[in-house]
Amino acid sequence: MRILLLWQSLEAAGEDLDPERVSHNLQRVFSPLFNRPPKATVRRNPAMGMVFLELPVRGWKPPFFEEDEQTWAVAVEYPIDARVVLEANGIRVTQDAVLLTLARSLEENPRPLLRDMAPPFSLVWASKQTGETFVQNDGLGQAQLFEYQDSRLWAMTNKMFALKALGIELELEPEDWAARWTLPWFPFDRTGYRRSRFLGPGSQVRLDSQGVARTTHDVLAEWVNPGNLSQADCLELARCSLLRHIRAAMPLWEKPTAGLTGGWDTRAVVALLRASGVEFSARVKGHPEHYDVIIASELAKIAGFDLRVQDYPGLPADNTDDCRRCISRALLWQAGYMETGQHKEFLVHQGHLNGFVNIMGQHGEIGRARFATRIEAKKFREEEYQEQLIIKLIGNMPSFTRRKFPERVREFVREAYRRADRYGLIGLARLDFFYLCEGNRRWASGSLNSQPGVVITPFLNPGYIRATFGYVGHGKEANPFHRHIIAAYAPEWLTAPYVRDLRRASLREKRFSPPPRSEGEAAVAESWRQRTGTRNYDPVLYWKEIGAPIIREALAEGGFWTEIFDPDLTEQQWHTAPDHLAIVHLLPQVLGGRLPS
Repeated sequence: MRILLLWQSLEAAGEDLDPERVSHNLQRVFSPLFNRPPKATVRRNPAMGMVFLELPVRGWKPPFFEEDEQTWAVAVEYPIDARVVLEANGIRVTQDAVLLTLARSLEENPRPLLRDMAPPFSLVWASKQTGETFVQNDGLGQAQLFEYQDSRLWAMTNKMFALKALGIELELEPEDWAARWTLPWFPFDRTGYRRSRFLGPGSQVRLDSQGVARTTHDVLAEWVNPGNLSQADCLELARCSLLRHIRAAMPLWEKPTAGLTGGWDTRAVVALLRASGVEFSARVKGHPEHYDVIIASELAKIAGFDLRVQDYPGLPADNTDDCRRCISRALLWQAGYMETGQHKEFLVHQGHLNGFVNIMGQHGEIGRARFATRIEAKKFREEEYQEQLIIKLIGNMPSFTRRKFPERVREFVREAYRRADRYGLIGLARLDFFYLCEGNRRWASGSLNSQPGVVITPFLNPGYIRATFGYVGHGKEANPFHRHIIAAYAPEWLTAPYVRDLRRASLREKRFSPPPRSEGEAAVAESWRQRTGTRNYDPVLYWKEIGAPIIREALAEGGFWTEIFDPDLTEQQWHTAPDHLAIVHLLPQVLGGRLPS
């Protein structure tokens, strides 16, 4: 767990911005999430004040903060392949100074490092002699960093609610939230909060006594324009890039945990882990009859390794008070950036944040033609892709959204889609770019930052992105990169089915039949706890039976949500998007510091 708060006063600071006082405020803001106070690192110079909070991550070796006589450096999101990239650029690195060496190298010449380093990472460092302070993010801008400025101060943080420690009153932006409930992410640099923005790709921010300056190094242009590559070249580039990333991460962990499901992404990643000789703990979540568990168990049996099956119900809080508490804490931690349905499940079992090293197959969809598949691009001409994308995304908008917002959200999508033009991308590559910079950069970033530990995602690396954009035309829908990796490292898995195969099988209903229940379970277990299709519970019945008091409270009190949703329509149709209404209703309460005990 790591929280950064960096600021520069634009007027006389006063004792309210004393770093020790801010550190105390920051601990207080997030105290409902911890069972013990995080370690605080506090720094101040003529250019800025900084507070960095952290809790240990189980199984993680290197420090997130380094310091010597000249410089200090802190990694909010650790640069997994920093050592490898530095050494490839002829820069000597000692064991205890990776972050310091990276900081000085980024200050001197960032482009060659950003070009080869995998997202996400974010680094803050300062010279003890000059007081100059720098912030650097990755070439994709995947690292979650928010920049805020008003007439009083400039600030940067990885957690939006950390700004409250500076006395900032966060103000909600209705049209941003209308987009959030539709896409479902905040588009490009929007955050949902006024006077703030999501830090752009390849940004370096420099603070000194004169103010704040910014430079940008657009290495993304090189990633999405890799030159003439054959399909065979792209497959090999993807394979080698994932293998390189895993090998770069191996010295950083003790024994990580790796998820294994019935899908494509985790199968490829676990195949690579085995080939690399990584000692890892494999796990799968779900009831023993769930397809993911059935398939993962078979894969582990074929490969001869142990698999921990977590009989994880995947259920939200089972009473109204806990539902309210889970949503409120999720908002405090991620300010609305978490996946919508996970809010009511946040910390429902453990109660407090507790981090570990987790290897995931996330981001594999970068190379799976995500949006070309969603809009069935083969059916349309290239000039129709944009409008078909808009139609598909706008279909997610809650039916009770105020009528003034659909066209505004359409314009957000158009603007984001057209950003591919500046890179000279055409055809299907524009859809891939939209997914990379919107669905992946914003949605996936928000989702993964809800985890308090360290997440290793081998698919998110420059080589895999280059391979994706070099692989021209239709064909990525058939998962060529994943098939190539599995064929190379786990050919015995090639004939094992995937979840989608079993879903098509005639035994589908039997596989998903609910398990027998004990006599002592509450009667409600026979209603909302019933599985519906691939879901572990019925979300509509959940809100009618468990979340109903929150919905009734929202409808009775009104408030900010009425700026986004039409009250009359909401009263009739709230059951079509109950999570959206509950979250945006509770959000102002959390902003005001009113959290359930």
